[in-house]
Amino acid sequence: MFALPEEIKVLVAFLVTQGVKAVANLFGKDIGGVGAAGVAVLVGAIVFFAEGLLGLVSPEKQEVVQSALALVALLLSSFGTHYTYKGINKS
Repeated sequence: MFALPEEIKVLVAFLVTQGVKAVANLFGKDIGGVGAAGVAVLVGAIVFFAEGLLGLVSPEKQEVVQSALALVALLLSSFGTHYTYKGINKS
């Protein structure tokens, strides 16, 4: 069964959380405080759930599903990286 290393899960959860916050800011919504914690918990749960779903996918299609999930995580992570970098540069 496919399993991500813990360090990768934590990094992806952080970056995707930041990405969701950045996308929300594009729509004029501010996710901060309790909202950010809620998003982080939700993203962690989704990563855990997606990892479990990968075990149900047939072995021949598992690479395609992994690639699709990696693409979504990469897109949101890139937003998160930009959002974090922009926040660091403000100070």
